[in-house]
Amino acid sequence: MWHAGRWIAAVLVVSLFAARVAAQAGSDPAAALDRAIATAEESLQKGDLQAAESHYREALFEGWSLMATLERLEGQLPRAREALAQASTFADGADPETRRLLAKALAAAGQAAQALEQLDAASARASDDPQMAFLLATEYLWLKKVDAAERLFARVVEARPIPQTHVLIGRAYRDAGEYDRARAELETALKQDPSVRRAHYYLGMTILEDARTGAERLERGLAEFRAELTLAPEDALANDQLGTALLEAGREAEALPALEAATRAEARSLYFYHLGRCQLALDRPAEAVASSLRALELGDREGASAADPQKIHYQLGLALRKTGATQEAATHLAEASRLATRARDGVPESDVPPSARQELRARATAALARAYFNLGVLQVRGQAAGPTTERFARAAALFEKAAEIDPDFPRVQSSLGVARFNAGQFEQATGALARARAADPGDGDLKRMLAISWLNTKAWEKVAALLQEDPERQTNPSLQFAYGLALVRSHRAAEAEAVLTGLRKAQGESAELSVLLGQAYADEKKYDAAIASLERALQQQADVADAHRTLGVVYLKQGRPAEAETALRAELQAHPSDVQALYLLGKILLARGAAQEALGHLEAAARLSPDDADVRDELGRAYERLGQSDLAKRQFEASRQIKARRREGAG
Repeated sequence: MWHAGRWIAAVLVVSLFAARVAAQAGSDPAAALDRAIATAEESLQKGDLQAAESHYREALFEGWSLMATLERLEGQLPRAREALAQASTFADGADPETRRLLAKALAAAGQAAQALEQLDAASARASDDPQMAFLLATEYLWLKKVDAAERLFARVVEARPIPQTHVLIGRAYRDAGEYDRARAELETALKQDPSVRRAHYYLGMTILEDARTGAERLERGLAEFRAELTLAPEDALANDQLGTALLEAGREAEALPALEAATRAEARSLYFYHLGRCQLALDRPAEAVASSLRALELGDREGASAADPQKIHYQLGLALRKTGATQEAATHLAEASRLATRARDGVPESDVPPSARQELRARATAALARAYFNLGVLQVRGQAAGPTTERFARAAALFEKAAEIDPDFPRVQSSLGVARFNAGQFEQATGALARARAADPGDGDLKRMLAISWLNTKAWEKVAALLQEDPERQTNPSLQFAYGLALVRSHRAAEAEAVLTGLRKAQGESAELSVLLGQAYADEKKYDAAIASLERALQQQADVADAHRTLGVVYLKQGRPAEAETALRAELQAHPSDVQALYLLGKILLARGAAQEALGHLEAAARLSPDDADVRDELGRAYERLGQSDLAKRQFEASRQIKARRREGAG
């Protein structure tokens, strides 16, 4: 089991977020990421590919967690959520605590379903750990999954059936707004031990927060706080809450002793803030200034868990103004306004300076690209299940991620292009291969793979341009054939004829070569030579692709529609999905009045090639001929849109 870095918790709500960046991974927030990369590469050197893959996946989890934190610190919430989603896909090997923190972060980002998935996975692995069960239950509560929380709490009580357990559970229910359950747990704790600490305190908090308690809730809450103080008179938390409740009720004089007792018992920013507020309400501004300054000082030490600094600055500004220190008051009020604006805009305060964040981002980016790249290499090198094309497709997806993160990562473009090529994903291969070739124009293998990829995507002009000066073409019949094909399809018939006749002399006849030569002759309007070459092709292989269709085209150009129809039917007999043959036969049939039969061929052509404007136009004419004007209009409109898109693309 690998142990992912704990500081993913930094992606939580603003008050938690910034303080975690440095704290969760010690002095270096990227230490866990660096460790994962180093361990993966040690495993590679030892030849342990399975362990290397596991550690690279750990690195991806750590890297995306770090990126989520950095995005959040920059106020880029959508990008932070996306990074967090990426991290969650690599949490399979994570321990329950990491999953819990990830769930917490996902929930804070509004991704409740993904958070529940992580909690369920963590819960299944934490059956014998009461502490983890409790923590997971609290997260379920925040997601309003009370039944799941109850089951885990029951497991905790079974393991530790003491009153303190019920106090903890009661507090968790109170925090989540489950007030009836909170009261039940806290009362159970007091029945077990009337002197158990914090039960009265949390009962008081529950009573004050539950609006259903009624008008008497203040006195009932105060009674519980006083009961807590009977057990522990110097309890800072109970004194502070008692004083705050009295302060909220406008009973400042009663509140003051309790708030003073809280600050004597424990020096916390929040306690001094409450004391300063009380002193200001009692018109004791000089004392309020001293208390508020102390609150700010302690807040700086306590970090993100301190009382809201915006409120402290505002309170301090008011107190200073009352003492006559107007310039100093204005400074603190301006700072309060600035902090309020940042909070409203969702920009968290951070102890990590911009320069450090930039350096961390660079490290995370490099590590993520490296991890994705090497995982892609492992897919190619390893013994993963599935056919070779599937392995290359998986590798390509990983190389793609590396290229998205860092397009200039060494060898990533060539690796991506080669993987796409070997996966048979030729259209996707062209971009990466073109970028790789631009970086290394002398690499002949890249050039030829790019040419073949363009050949498979019918980018004939590009194929011809690439292969024209390729020295290997003269000694490689496959490349020469590809070059000839590209020339034919680019309507460079004379050049194609020269290349293909030379290839025939060097390699002898073949059905495919004879078809290509026939097409070149047809483009040059050497119709007799074209027919002879195509007939030779059919003698060599009766069902060779394109031969009958090309004969049909030649016959049409010669004004011999009946023979063209026969040839096209023969092509479709051997190759029923030949779109051009379907289109041409439909056009011939429509011209001679066989509209219904033409319609069947043209509809088939449109299904196979929905973006062919000529097919759409001819299909529209067939519908029109058959009196189906609405269907005809749809086809003409589709053709118009296709042509418009082509013009836009060409522009």
